[in-house]
Amino acid sequence: MEYLKQDEIESRTYQEVIAVSAVQKNTLVVLPTGLGKTVIAAMTASKKLEEGKIMFLAPTKPLVQQHKRSFNKFLEVDEEELQIMTGDTSPRQREKLWKTKKIFFATPQVVENDLISQKIPKEDFSFVIFDEAHRATGDYSYVFISNKLSGLHRMALTASPGGSKEKIEEVAENLEINNFEIRTEEDPDVKPYIEEKNVQWKKVKLSSQFEKAKQHLDKAYRKQLKKLKSQGHLNKTSNIHKTELLKLRNQLSARVSTEDDPKIYSGLSHVAAALKISQAIELLETQGTTQAYEYLEGLETDESKAAKKALNDQDVQKAKSIVTYLKKRHREHPKLDKLVEILGNMESDEKAIVFTEYRASTNKIVEELNDSGQDAVKFVGQQGDDGMSQTEQIETLAEFDQDKYNVLVSTSIGEEGLDIPAVDYVLFYEPIPSGIRDIQRMGRTGRQEEGEVIVLMAENTRDEASYWSAYHKKRRMNETLQQLKNEDFAKPDNQKTLESNFNKKQEKEKEQENNIKIIVDDRENSIAKEISKKDIGLDKKRLDVADFIVSDRTAVERKKAEDFVDSLLDQRLFEQLNELEKNYENPLILIEGKNLFSHRDIHPNAVRGALSTIAIDYGITITWTKGKDETVEQLISFAKREQEEKEREVQIRGSKGGTTLKDEQEFIVAGLPGINTKIAKRLLQEFGSIRKIFTASKQELKQVKGIGEKKAEKIIDILQKQYS
Repeated sequence: MEYLKQDEIESRTYQEVIAVSAVQKNTLVVLPTGLGKTVIAAMTASKKLEEGKIMFLAPTKPLVQQHKRSFNKFLEVDEEELQIMTGDTSPRQREKLWKTKKIFFATPQVVENDLISQKIPKEDFSFVIFDEAHRATGDYSYVFISNKLSGLHRMALTASPGGSKEKIEEVAENLEINNFEIRTEEDPDVKPYIEEKNVQWKKVKLSSQFEKAKQHLDKAYRKQLKKLKSQGHLNKTSNIHKTELLKLRNQLSARVSTEDDPKIYSGLSHVAAALKISQAIELLETQGTTQAYEYLEGLETDESKAAKKALNDQDVQKAKSIVTYLKKRHREHPKLDKLVEILGNMESDEKAIVFTEYRASTNKIVEELNDSGQDAVKFVGQQGDDGMSQTEQIETLAEFDQDKYNVLVSTSIGEEGLDIPAVDYVLFYEPIPSGIRDIQRMGRTGRQEEGEVIVLMAENTRDEASYWSAYHKKRRMNETLQQLKNEDFAKPDNQKTLESNFNKKQEKEKEQENNIKIIVDDRENSIAKEISKKDIGLDKKRLDVADFIVSDRTAVERKKAEDFVDSLLDQRLFEQLNELEKNYENPLILIEGKNLFSHRDIHPNAVRGALSTIAIDYGITITWTKGKDETVEQLISFAKREQEEKEREVQIRGSKGGTTLKDEQEFIVAGLPGINTKIAKRLLQEFGSIRKIFTASKQELKQVKGIGEKKAEKIIDILQKQYS
């Protein structure tokens, strides 16, 4: 069957060539924004539909909605077969939908959760598409999803894959890519569809009062850096940027678990204060008076020690006084005046997108533009009190498209993939240091006709550093793409390596086929994800008792070392122990980490006393692990011993609900001495009801497989003896 609606697609040779290639191999498509990556995905999907279901992944809900609309337009498929899968759909509904619908448009977090919970019938799918594929690095959900869908034909789409060959190779390996279709704006088959972009940089100068406030904040910032240098945490105080402070914070935090050194805690405090001041400087330099004022005011109600340390600095207080003065007199950042001036010169039928890093800035920019006679509207993400719901986002884009508004003021949510046609101007309220995001922003214009890109920049501020950072990253990315094209990145040697890795992964998965299963509390998502990577059966549920169930008699309560001490201080620990002991024959406490005795609010002897109570009075086994990876291996080891060696089944005890009558019957019978879930099922099948089991004779009980003389005697004994 021909699923593609030919009359809905403009014939472009490069799209057809890429689609033919992508039908045959796992393909990474690198194509400038606005040149129809979604069209190529639809063309390829139309060829794979006969083989099975299709999954299209995109990082945001508006993008997911957009791809569904595009496929509905391009493919001859009943709209009822197209299904959006986001967090708005309950897990129970999703489990049914995965089995009944044909083409899915989903956010990666939802797919990751449903793969962990084994709700997706992987064998029914023939094709998966990863949009904004440059995200497939590190711990992002795409990497996990690709691993769990190993062997499934796939396509990856991006306009900006990364600044180095190594980064692109990492994305390719993580997504099992063995074919590359790379096009740049200079390629002859693409060039006819590229409109010119006129890029301008508009510099503005900060007023003397802005400069004075900035100088006070800079001075306060350097004080914190000098403290860090005096403690040996830094070897210099000049050119120390936020990224270096964040790296230092991580290093010091890691040392806390193994060293009891007061300088570490002091260093963390100074790093935190420096980061607070750094944020105030950035807002003042790049955003404006209102944003800096609101941030400094927010520190007044911030309970953290870092906020108090920052505010106690006299220079921070002097800067705050100047900022307050400027705000009262409505003296905003000079970039705002320049922005109003530029957009005031637009023709009546022209449109613009203004990008800004900060949500607080969208409100101020929209207010100023509307006061100047524009029809501006903000476009922001869902998080926070002033966030926009998915419905509001879609409605706003539709109204912008229908000319209700002529200016869209957007945070980063507007950068990736969204189809916003006929935009004449793209304005950066501030430069950004990311080459990928810079390319995405600029891709919002120059689609159907020539467009203007204008970058606002405050002189001698972080704006200039961000601009040059993005400039060099983009240049390196373009050089890398040209190099890869010239080298023919998809040459046989590279393909063999990738295919070899792919085959090894499949062989490993076959070797790791397991029948064991672990029930995981749905709040333990990071551990659940790691268990799932090991191809262990897994069921996520909300558990009222324990964090992990490895058999009908064995449950594990996991405590990070610091959590163990906290639960001891607030007395939760012994409540949890009572529930564990009451509901499971063989409860375990797993303590993860090393800094159990370094908590400043409790004496080590109190911790030792608690451990003694757990082991001696409660008779609960304590096991220790160094970190998350070791915890996962230990849980799998518990499960294998219980389920493979002891032949016990997995069953929740102590749950407050959500079970069927059958589950409850099995639960009651499995509470008899020596009876696991498997034997409980046999007893119920043999006798038909709990009452008949409880009134059965010893000889009748022995007829059931797994019950011998001693076990039958114990059951009769416990059922007939007087309670006292």
